[in-house]
Amino acid sequence: MCTLLHWSHMEKGWIKLNTDGAVSSSSPTASIGGVFKDLDANWLCGYSLAFGKGFVFKVEARAVLEGLFIAWEKGFRKIEVECDSALLVELLLTGGGANNSLVELRLLDQLLRRRWKV
Repeated sequence: MCTLLHWSHMEKGWIKLNTDGAVSSSSPTASIGGVFKDLDANWLCGYSLAFGKGFVFKVEARAVLEGLFIAWEKGFRKIEVECDSALLVELLLTGGGANNSLVELRLLDQLLRRRWKV
């Protein structure tokens, strides 16, 4: 399936979270990161974390999970999330994380049920 993506300006009060995860084929580590930007694309804050090796899908899920934890703690309640894993996005949009064996997906499902717009 192909989808045309295009830039669109966010509405006032929204924050954009752009996440990414990476798995190294030459070392036993994986890393994640994310950036929070406001309506005018000004950098608000960011995060990065390195940890033990994992498979790509789990690492991408962890990147979104950490970002949403930070967003909640900072009081951001309107978040637009950008993630480059189509499968992860599909699972989250359809509620497929609730009973998943992957703990990151279950935690994401719980976070998404809080009183905020993601």
